[in-house]
Amino acid sequence: MTDPQTSGGLLVSAAPDTAGAVLEVFARHGFEAAARIGRIEAADGTAPGVVLG
Repeated sequence: MTDPQTSGGLLVSAAPDTAGAVLEVFARHGFEAAARIGRIEAADGTAPGVVLG
């Protein structure tokens, strides 16, 4: 997906239990390359961080 203002990529977040359905919607609308790239979890038990992969 691209942002028409910057021609850059967009990041979408979704609850883990809805990620599959979100990707299905993207695919249905022509964005088959959309992919799950990571998750957010607490790194040290106090502050959330992004975990890619």
